[in-house]
Amino acid sequence: MAMNDALTIRRLAPADLPAIMRLQAGYAAEYPGVPVIPGEVYLSPGFESGRNVFCAFDAAGGLVGYAPVYPVLVPDGVNAPHKIWAEVRVDPRLAEPLPVKGRLWEAVNGRAREIAAAAPAHPSHLVFQYYPIETPSIAYVLAQGCEHTESIFQMARDLSAPIPVGPELPGLDVRRWRMASEAEQRVYVQAHNAAFPDAPLALGDWQYFMQSPQWATGACIAAFDGTEVVGSVTVFEDTVRDDSGGELRVGFTERIFVRPAWRRRGVARHLIGEGLRYLKARNLGEACLEVLAENRQALRLYEDMSYRVARESRLYVMHI
Repeated sequence: MAMNDALTIRRLAPADLPAIMRLQAGYAAEYPGVPVIPGEVYLSPGFESGRNVFCAFDAAGGLVGYAPVYPVLVPDGVNAPHKIWAEVRVDPRLAEPLPVKGRLWEAVNGRAREIAAAAPAHPSHLVFQYYPIETPSIAYVLAQGCEHTESIFQMARDLSAPIPVGPELPGLDVRRWRMASEAEQRVYVQAHNAAFPDAPLALGDWQYFMQSPQWATGACIAAFDGTEVVGSVTVFEDTVRDDSGGELRVGFTERIFVRPAWRRRGVARHLIGEGLRYLKARNLGEACLEVLAENRQALRLYEDMSYRVARESRLYVMHI
């Protein structure tokens, strides 16, 4: 029986999470440095509680591949495309990976086109993100018609190095914000989306993150002008794999934003400094973030605050 004939493709169920984690661990061993995503993330609202994750099983019922789809839909009035993030990942030990990739590609492409058809006000881009080491995956999406459009830098900062004190922010109140109520959470999401209208954050996804272990020990450090959120940085710690397969506790400075009217006043620099001090106080040795390589203004700021480019991943895009 050919592999393609023996495959079963279905949506993710909670019982599949251990198999997802085993496959990811095997993949990360084959391609060191590729992050392992907590399986529970695939049950979040952004993945429609698993409906947007396709799993491939062989004749014996073993998981041999999976493909998540994560749509980021921009609101009306924003001149930007919808981005439908996706992945096609198979067990690297497979002797015949192409039939599995082909079936998962069909599922991803079909779901992406359903999402695009339901939101026709903007063009839709299907987006894959890979590290250069993932050569088989890159070759596959290029063969399907994707093109390399831009890169993302993963940056790191040594927390043992001195952390500069940010500029004074007269009239602004900078504090840690737990946003315990839904009303506060909506205020945060609205401020985030005002800063990043082309990469909106959904309330449900933010609320899901707030239930995570990362948020339990993390913090949102925000600047307020009265009741208005001017800017924010989210800091948390997580366990990552190093290139040798070992595990490290690392801090993250993510979702850094400042509303347009408040930019170029030192708000981001001040907030990042506060975030770095928070992580250092938790005895972490390194802080990391991601930034688009073409975002020169942000790159200059991060480099000035002693972040360095540690790795590069690349985006491969197909218009659908």
